[in-house]
Amino acid sequence: MLQMIVSGVALGAIYGLIALGIVMVFKATGILNFAHGEAAMLSAFVAYTLFKLGLPLWAVVPLTLLFGAALGMAIERFIIRRFIGKALLSSAICTLGLFLVFGDLAIWVWGKDTQELPSIFPAAPIDIGGVIVSGIDLGIVAVCATLAGLLFAFFRFTRLGIAMQATMENPTAARLMGIPIKRIYALAWALSHVIAATAGLLIAPLTFVHFSMMQHALHFAFAAAVLGGIGSMPGALLGGVIIGVSSNLTGAYVSSAWKDAVPFIVMLVILILRPHGLLARAQIKKV
Repeated sequence: MLQMIVSGVALGAIYGLIALGIVMVFKATGILNFAHGEAAMLSAFVAYTLFKLGLPLWAVVPLTLLFGAALGMAIERFIIRRFIGKALLSSAICTLGLFLVFGDLAIWVWGKDTQELPSIFPAAPIDIGGVIVSGIDLGIVAVCATLAGLLFAFFRFTRLGIAMQATMENPTAARLMGIPIKRIYALAWALSHVIAATAGLLIAPLTFVHFSMMQHALHFAFAAAVLGGIGSMPGALLGGVIIGVSSNLTGAYVSSAWKDAVPFIVMLVILILRPHGLLARAQIKKV
């Protein structure tokens, strides 16, 4: 069981990373990015291409993260900026359109064949106190924990991070205080797509690289974001871990037929008890 839990935590950490990027741009700009998973998929294909060109993995990783940042900033600058402050439905349709465009772009450039990208972590199993766990799983958990810690430090201790939090809480007040909110929006999208690129690099060795590799993970990521509270970034990570572990344990001890359904049942039960999610603050309605 401990092996299944560790594997579930690793998979859930990836879901949590994707959910974290979704929550970040939603808090900053009020837009639900349905194309977030496809951005991770494009990043994985870029990493695959760089690797096939002969670059070592230690060079592929930072270049892929730079691609993710550039993609996020370009999307915000040329597309999303026109939808900030508009109706949620119009921006949602826009990101759904990006979802389709990115998928077709991947098929056009790389085709429908499945490609392989090696992991930066050793695949050999590791014995920890009698529990045999995968080196890849441990590496994924370590990367996600490190990234979460860096983000916490960024938002807690840096002027730019504090300015981004202020913009997320109240854009009007932030503008009056002299914070350049357009730059903050661009930074939020860049950071979210760096997170997406990281998720793509982590999940590619597990699912291989293909045009639909992130669609299943995106479903669970949205569930994680809702479970943790759509306005809570720590909640997104917690929701991802809960969904990953419950999915793995269900597949191992109940039935593989219920593996994908049980996490959503867990989400529904928790939302019935806490409609605003696990860590998000309840919203007080004004009459």
